[in-house]
Amino acid sequence: MNIITTAHALRAANTLKSSSAASVGCLRKNNTHCRIMHAFQLATLMLGLQLSIVCHALDVDPGDYTPMPDGTQLGLLYLQHAERHDYYVRGNQLSDKYNLYSDVSILRGVSYQAFAGVLTNIQLLLPFGHLSAGGDIKGMGSESGMGDPILANAVWIHQDPSTNRALAVTQYLFLPVGDYNKNKELNIGENRWKYVLQGGYMHGIGSRVILDFVADVTFFGDNDRYSSRDLTLKQDPQYQMQGFIRYMFSERAAMHVGYSRLWGGQRKVDGTELEDESRQAKIVLGGSYFVTPKTQLLATLGRDLSVENGFKEESRVNLRLLYVF
Repeated sequence: MNIITTAHALRAANTLKSSSAASVGCLRKNNTHCRIMHAFQLATLMLGLQLSIVCHALDVDPGDYTPMPDGTQLGLLYLQHAERHDYYVRGNQLSDKYNLYSDVSILRGVSYQAFAGVLTNIQLLLPFGHLSAGGDIKGMGSESGMGDPILANAVWIHQDPSTNRALAVTQYLFLPVGDYNKNKELNIGENRWKYVLQGGYMHGIGSRVILDFVADVTFFGDNDRYSSRDLTLKQDPQYQMQGFIRYMFSERAAMHVGYSRLWGGQRKVDGTELEDESRQAKIVLGGSYFVTPKTQLLATLGRDLSVENGFKEESRVNLRLLYVF
């Protein structure tokens, strides 16, 4: 999702670097000059608030790289709620009153096939979201709509179900057809192509513990309708590493703990570097349970530990319903 301004785009890119550090200290003072400076900083900062909240990072769930038998089909429904109150610029907390709330649902279909002994799958993901701003950015309002659909394909390089070990590579292609309006400050779609190359490895230790390791790189196309002034947004590749430890209480029940690091992805608007590399770290905790042999519920709680630039998630709740056809 994109959070953009329609008023101060060019001036923001030139003033964001010089004004952010001064604003951090000034906000602690209560005088007219500081209030004026804070208001100006809020206006100029809007250019830096462009995020992808539906798919800001391509987070996975533990067990996503578990190989399934040829012919298996899965239907999944994701429900996600996140709250953000703190905004950071180059490691400094600019404000704790830039409130942004997101509610996202994702429909996902997965079909597994084996070709010449190699297991693959094809996937389609359809995201829908609602964004709502509050606090000092309440004027940005709210927005609902469809996000950019995602096509995906995974190929298993190695699999050994007897030891819970597998290695696979997945490609994701984001299609720029989601709801996007250059004249709105909040958008669900991004108006740009994205391609993600991801590798995942699952390693069983004994019969109870499974480790999941996932790493990916995201390549971004250009958004040539960035804000009402039709600026061009470019973004460097972004990298993410995720790891989980799962403990299997039984074949039906498990709990997990996970950690994620995100870096890179610095953006440029009409040739001006924003110096806004994310450098995000977060932790998650959750569990899963097969309520029937074909129906699984998974719940995960998470929050950001640190953010270099952008919003810091105070809390996140992810729910997933999986059905095996």
